[in-house]
Amino acid sequence: MHNTNILFIASTSILLFAPLQLQGQDPALEAQKHAGQQIYMTVCFACHQPAGQGLPGMFPPLADSDWVKSKMPDRLIRMILHGITGPITVNGKPFVTPAPLMPPQATLSDQQIADVLTYIRSSFGNSAPPVTTEQVAAIRSTEKARSTPWTEAELLRISVE
Repeated sequence: MHNTNILFIASTSILLFAPLQLQGQDPALEAQKHAGQQIYMTVCFACHQPAGQGLPGMFPPLADSDWVKSKMPDRLIRMILHGITGPITVNGKPFVTPAPLMPPQATLSDQQIADVLTYIRSSFGNSAPPVTTEQVAAIRSTEKARSTPWTEAELLRISVE
């Protein structure tokens, strides 16, 4: 009976995790994306919409976004921590919203920011590397004295390649 239970548990584990391994999916990364999706649906979707399309002329899309798909997430982390004000051009289209364009979300933890950015950077037609809590913590520390939202011009001076 004991051997049967062990065999059942082993078989069940293989069946549960084999599809993830066969597809090359990392269970920890999938958990991070799922957590990020929950944060997105709570904090971000009202402006950026459930499918990341944004609202034309007002709220920029995250779907297939030139800002989201960069190699490094440094600009995005700064936007979440301090917000962004003024006009911004995304995928060649201007967006002008009453200030601030995006309010700061600095109350989110480093883990929450890493999770939501990993979700956004792997969803809506985007394909970019995951974001780590270490990346978020480093930028939070570097920019801790900042008290104003970013502008597009300031963010464009930050290398993300």
